[in-house]
Amino acid sequence: MRKKTGMEPRSLFLHLLSLAKFPGMMVACFLFFSSTLTAGIQPLYDEELDRAGQLLLGMRLDEADSLIANSIERNRERPAGYFFKSAALSWRLFLAAEGSDTKKLKKEFESAVEDSRRVAENTRSRKESRFEGTIYLGAVYGQEALLAMLDRRYLVMAPLSRQALIYIEEAISIDPQYYDCYLGTGIYKYFTAVLPGAVKILAEAFGFPADREGGLSDLRLALERGLYSRDAAGVMLMNIYSLTEIPDSSAGALAAELYRRYPDNPLIHWRYGDILYRLKKYFKAQEIYQQVEKRIESDYPFYRNSMFSAWSISFRLAMCDRKQGRDQEALKRLSLILSGTKVTPDWIVPVSCLVCGEIYFAQGNHALAEKNLRAVLQYDDYNGSRKRAETLLEQLKLQAP
Repeated sequence: MRKKTGMEPRSLFLHLLSLAKFPGMMVACFLFFSSTLTAGIQPLYDEELDRAGQLLLGMRLDEADSLIANSIERNRERPAGYFFKSAALSWRLFLAAEGSDTKKLKKEFESAVEDSRRVAENTRSRKESRFEGTIYLGAVYGQEALLAMLDRRYLVMAPLSRQALIYIEEAISIDPQYYDCYLGTGIYKYFTAVLPGAVKILAEAFGFPADREGGLSDLRLALERGLYSRDAAGVMLMNIYSLTEIPDSSAGALAAELYRRYPDNPLIHWRYGDILYRLKKYFKAQEIYQQVEKRIESDYPFYRNSMFSAWSISFRLAMCDRKQGRDQEALKRLSLILSGTKVTPDWIVPVSCLVCGEIYFAQGNHALAEKNLRAVLQYDDYNGSRKRAETLLEQLKLQAP
């Protein structure tokens, strides 16, 4: 039986969800960052919560919690503060150190979600505040979907996500110029479109729209015209261009600006390196990855978590070495990875074996090339890894004396 890599097509989608969708859309309302708009433009604007959003993205979580508590005290009958509280807790869950006990934090999160729902439903029941309640009910169902995802209850996650989308679309029908809502529609359209075939058909049957370009367009609309969602849309686009879309200079500029403003955010820091790498700026990408590596090694706040492993950053540094012609340095890093225990995420090992096999093949070291390429075949496929290994093994046979 082949070992599971955890990064099969469906698992890759769940990985994208965990890295992008939920910290982006499901926690979107805590990413309500400052813009050039003012309270006079949009009556739902809350300056204190806006500031709390900036603090959350800047990793000053305790200060953000204080502002959120103040907002709830001032506006007990409005849902925004309650939702920000649940969103802040979900951000802490996302950043929890790998292996840490999060039971208490999850209970606090569940309680905050229930408070958010109760107040949002009451707000929606009143004609004069139906729009506000609808927005936050969409966000609340998104938060519940996040909790289901964290607990790996994927069949529960799907209907919750669908209900979130229903409320988002209703809010747009009430006010199509409330551009923050397009952050949600953009994410749903995009991520449904990039699902693997069979899962995509199931998602569309469930009512999720699939529109790759439309999703990107909605995200750009939120980035350019949103009141609170500008940075949230920017972070989402960072994720997308570091994982699935080919970045261009504008994507690089967006990533650089977000990193300049939020240099202590591990998600932004990491993804900035990924975009530089995909732009083939390998030296600069290596500098960013080395910064991240040092922060992980020194236990810098929030950098050592289940989403961003030291193994993964080592692999990225090895790839930077290889792209700059330093194959021996790359092999040293990859060898350390392959000699490690509990290497995460699971795709790191088979892909490291593949890269070693490719390097040894290019160097003419057929014995080590074959050893590493055959090791790849012990695992399920990751992004064509098995096929690539099989192709090189066939070439080795042809070159054998």
